[in-house]
Amino acid sequence: MLVCKPLLLLGRRADWRGTERLPGSGGAVLAANHVSQADPLFLGEMILAQGRTPRFMAKASLFHRRAVGWWFRSAGHVEVDRSDGRSGIRAAVEAVERGALVVVYPEGSITKRPDGRLMSLRSGAVRIALETSAPLIPVAQWGVQAIVPAYEGRVVLGRRRRRVTLLVGDPVPLEDLREFPRATAVTVGVQRLQDTLAVMVDQLADEHAR
Repeated sequence: MLVCKPLLLLGRRADWRGTERLPGSGGAVLAANHVSQADPLFLGEMILAQGRTPRFMAKASLFHRRAVGWWFRSAGHVEVDRSDGRSGIRAAVEAVERGALVVVYPEGSITKRPDGRLMSLRSGAVRIALETSAPLIPVAQWGVQAIVPAYEGRVVLGRRRRRVTLLVGDPVPLEDLREFPRATAVTVGVQRLQDTLAVMVDQLADEHAR
């Protein structure tokens, strides 16, 4: 995939919205929907263009693959062992507290919905934001799956560049939840993120369909 990056970027037309909502400094949690294996390339490109360096949460197996493991380790991304998810949360909390911009795909995998829209979310992104008091920023993306279809292992490049839209939303409000018991705060926070991100993804999906 790293070898394909120049082709992928040449094969798309970037449509970035709301980039001014990305903090210029300090820790934050970005929660993005997941439509393709190539999502980190396009999201990472947008974040780097704003002068920030993303740190992606990724499953542990990626850190040990011969082709890309060195990159995940050397770039300071956050390793998540799904048999001990709490360790990944701790590592992400430490990264955010050091001022990192940590990217989480809260669906836990590329969406398995036939229409590509948002699945139910896991709680990791909200837990990290609550523990660090860092902003939780939703990011919707659409169009990457037309270039690298999910679960198909192929790249689709045509004569016309395909539009890839990335929409950064306002931070999801969590401040009012900090006085609640942690389990309640997490449950409510996840529902707020779910509702917010679903509306954003639906907006982009409908636009592209038109």
